[in-house]
Amino acid sequence: MPAMQKSSAYHPVMQLLFLVLCCIVGAVIFSIIWLLCYFAMGQSVDFASLANANTMDIGFLRALQISSSLGMFVAAPIAFAYINEVKPAQYLYLNKVAPATLFVLVFVLMLCATPLLEWLALVNQKMQLPHALKDLEIWMRAKETEAAMLTKKLLVMHNYSDLAINLLMIAIIPAVGEELFFRGGLQNIFGQWFKNPHIAIWLTAIVFSAIHVQFFGFFPRMFLGALFGYLLVYSGSIYLPMLGHFINNGSAVIMAFVIQRQGGKLDNLEEINAFNSYAYLISAILTLVLLFYFIKSAKQLDEQQLG
Repeated sequence: MPAMQKSSAYHPVMQLLFLVLCCIVGAVIFSIIWLLCYFAMGQSVDFASLANANTMDIGFLRALQISSSLGMFVAAPIAFAYINEVKPAQYLYLNKVAPATLFVLVFVLMLCATPLLEWLALVNQKMQLPHALKDLEIWMRAKETEAAMLTKKLLVMHNYSDLAINLLMIAIIPAVGEELFFRGGLQNIFGQWFKNPHIAIWLTAIVFSAIHVQFFGFFPRMFLGALFGYLLVYSGSIYLPMLGHFINNGSAVIMAFVIQRQGGKLDNLEEINAFNSYAYLISAILTLVLLFYFIKSAKQLDEQQLG
């Protein structure tokens, strides 16, 4: 297992503050740059309409989402690595490209994990808070409904150009940026702080899931975050969790596109139960077996390189 504790002149608490500050500043700067370019092109936008899912300008919202994500999750961790006085590529695990066999393993692993993720999502959605927290649960479900409405609006695709834009916004940028931020940055900080890669992985996974503010999708997203964390720790290459992240997000975008091309609607997209109980069990077993095989293969490849 490669070391989690990358050297830094700063205490982990200071590093965490730097990372959050870079994230906020990056999002603001990139959003302002986009808005200035947008207005310079003679365009205008009714900001009040963005609060209403029925009147919002989806094209504007997509562009704003792309620009803010680039600043928040791509530029921010790179700037943070420079602040840490280390080589960004080394700090963010960009300097090591894993062998092709590990990329193939990650691809198969993500496919096999799909039914398991669906089961986790179903269990999560059926959870109910105690009666004393009923008002909180009502609020959480209302927020979940709002997020689902916005997601469906963004997933409306009329042509291949819309598909390409959504793949960029929902799959490519999050796969690259969120892995740099969470696994390359935050997980690194927790690794230095707690001196334990497993604690670092799961803490990062919890934050990764919580920051999406989708309460009834918390468990599957946390599981994915932990999975991506282990892929990084045992391979030492950020490109593998990036691939896994892209497959997970990209497959959802492509599925939504195919449904619409076939004349279907997105209204019940999140309610589709494509697998049965046996598939869930088989998926869980295969995911576990493939993860252990990945770890074993990564260790053997490291030993061969060292030898």
